[in-house]
Amino acid sequence: MSAELFLIAPSDLPADRLLAALGAALAAHPASAVLLQRGELAENAYKALVKAVAPTAQKAGAAVLIEGEPGLVRMLGVDGLHVSGGIKAVREAVSALKPSMIVGVGDIGTRHDAMQKAELDIDYILFGPLSGAISEPERELAQWWAETMEIPSVLSDPSATIEKRDAGGSEFIGLVLPEIGT
Repeated sequence: MSAELFLIAPSDLPADRLLAALGAALAAHPASAVLLQRGELAENAYKALVKAVAPTAQKAGAAVLIEGEPGLVRMLGVDGLHVSGGIKAVREAVSALKPSMIVGVGDIGTRHDAMQKAELDIDYILFGPLSGAISEPERELAQWWAETMEIPSVLSDPSATIEKRDAGGSEFIGLVLPEIGT
């Protein structure tokens, strides 16, 4: 089974460069989801970025996921929320968005943490960093999850490219734009 693409958009790219990279990537490689990272962007700047980029991804059939508060998901017309916080943040997102919207989690450090968050009716669990390099323990945790659990997993490997990627059994492989080799 080949892993589906889960594209990760860095927060430090201007909207025009991000749109160009995303358009090229989606034209060459269909993706299931696009995560628009907020990073250090102010709320209004992030909203503007999401409004500029989301239609391109959605038109290509990719679900658009954002970071932040659950209320932004409906306000911005995106498909779901990626939660990097603790159990309380995951509960709030699930309560506000499920069942009609996607709720995924990241920032997983242990098997226990992964199982606790997975019990909350999430749609996916992301292992690994959103930027930088994935560690071997993160890769092993993702592989264990993919072999053991039913909730889909994303192996986020920001250093991978479209040509050189290994999802380690996960259903999705997280690759960073524009470095995916477009």
